[in-house]
Amino acid sequence: MSLEHNKQLADAPKEAASNLGIGLTKLYAEIKEGRLRALKFGNRTLITTEAQKDWLNALPLITEGK
Repeated sequence: MSLEHNKQLADAPKEAASNLGIGLTKLYAEIKEGRLRALKFGNRTLITTEAQKDWLNALPLITEGK
C-alpha cells in the first residue's frame, strides 16, 4: 500500500514498515532513535501517515558522484 493511496491516518508497525520499504527491526530502531515518531494506544503502536512522510523527507539525498 503506497502512502499516496493510504486512506488511514495511522498504521501498525508492520504496515508502516511495508509502506516505507524497510524491515520491522529497522522501523523499531528508527523509533528508538527518535527519527520516526510513533504513538501508543493501549498496547498498540501506531505510526501516522504524516510521521511516515516526515521520516522519508528527512532522509539524506543521494548526490551524483557520492
